[in-house]
Amino acid sequence: MRSKLIVLLLACVLVFSSMTVLAQNGVLTVALQGKAQTLDPAFLKRSISEWPIMNSIFNGLVKYKPGTFEVVPDLAADWQISDDNKEITFHLRKGVQFHKGYGEFTAEDVKFSFERIIDPEKDSPEASSFANLKEVQVVDDYTVKLIMSEPMARLFTSTLPFNAGLIVSKKAVEEMGKDKFAHNPIGTGPYVFSEWGVNNDITLVKNDNYWGDKAEIAEVNLIPMPNQTSQEMALQSGDIDLGQVTLDNIDKMKANSNLKVKVYPDLAIQWISFNVKKAPMDNIYLRKALRYIINPQEILLGAFAGQGEKANSILLPDMLGYWKAPVYSLDEVGKEKVWELLEKAGYPQGKGLELEYLTDANNERRMIATIIQAQLAKFNIKLNIKAVEIGPKIEGWHNGDYHITYARFTNTVDPGYCLQWFLTSQIGKWNLMHWSDKKFDQLWNKAEVTMDNEQRADLYVEMQKIMDRDAIGIWVTHGVRTPTWRKGVEPVFQPDGVILPWLTTKK
Repeated sequence: MRSKLIVLLLACVLVFSSMTVLAQNGVLTVALQGKAQTLDPAFLKRSISEWPIMNSIFNGLVKYKPGTFEVVPDLAADWQISDDNKEITFHLRKGVQFHKGYGEFTAEDVKFSFERIIDPEKDSPEASSFANLKEVQVVDDYTVKLIMSEPMARLFTSTLPFNAGLIVSKKAVEEMGKDKFAHNPIGTGPYVFSEWGVNNDITLVKNDNYWGDKAEIAEVNLIPMPNQTSQEMALQSGDIDLGQVTLDNIDKMKANSNLKVKVYPDLAIQWISFNVKKAPMDNIYLRKALRYIINPQEILLGAFAGQGEKANSILLPDMLGYWKAPVYSLDEVGKEKVWELLEKAGYPQGKGLELEYLTDANNERRMIATIIQAQLAKFNIKLNIKAVEIGPKIEGWHNGDYHITYARFTNTVDPGYCLQWFLTSQIGKWNLMHWSDKKFDQLWNKAEVTMDNEQRADLYVEMQKIMDRDAIGIWVTHGVRTPTWRKGVEPVFQPDGVILPWLTTKK
């Protein structure tokens, strides 16, 4: 009897101990705005769902200081920049280990990570992020030199601290191949990739051998949940710890004593994109007519509960090179102006005009599509809406299989990053307008090597005027982020509301 009692007591102690460990370390469940397509930094497809994961698995030479956009050392302990800004020598941390036994991080991994991005045969969409990188020179195991053909004005503001600057394991990529590595990433970060579930949920586990400050939470589960209403329900039920809430329900969520809500300004740009290569959208008169017909304010009222502010530029007002585009108001010019433009386009009274619209299959994007559909119908224009999942949508974007689409692109604090997606070289990748302008390309390239901020700003203004001249789309909003979390969770965010899981704690 006594021996049974001892066994029982020991069992209780073990159970209690395991519960204590769980309580201390815990599991953090985070809802993402969509499915991740890849976890390979060189081929990021959707930053809203992939960047928080990549940022947990990988390190860069530098990083944004948590809670700011100030750049601080990461895998590089320090660096020197040549007088002509064409050579940057980085001194790397020693003893940093890649996940899952893939060995020590060295200068060879830096060279491999960056040169695979600029290799034309690899066709990385991030190639323009390293536009002037000529080569990466290994000085020794812990010293590496970036050699530029020209200075790179945004190297430290958006290239190195964002996904293009993350360092992958050369050994792992060469061993697995690109496709396998995309779903089995190997980095040096505070979390280790564990599993990619059948429902596209991704599990990360704490890196006990992390070289820096270790994460406190043992496991992070990242679940794709594009519908924010579903996130609200999951937050209230306790099925997730952190997610986003809809703007029209934000007050209700704030009133819930079990939840905390914070509103962050978003760096992103959301816009209506015209595919200028697909007839009849190749007709500028038609695009100019649509620019009057489609009213962003009605979209903000119907799909954003009137709480989103209208964007007047691809850039935020306090960013370098901000230019406020003209307002194309139907109320100001009257319907006759639109009828005149439609007639010049070859569609008198809009009759016979039928357009294809590609969008996401979530409630918010469907709502935006139906609002635009109703606006066009007033001018006898038929809009066929095709709502698809993220994979087919991106494929359609690359193929140009639409007339109009709606997009949200994550920006950084550097205008060169924001504007690079409209280059000719991005057609078939992220240039959703399939638009090309040689002068625009030349100005962007010049801005990349211009170190004087005043001159650089002038170049970006001129580029935006070219985009406006060609009527390639309509800026809608920069939007806001509304991260919401359960009581007991202490999250840490970037200034734009992106979660930093490894700094998050949970009671």
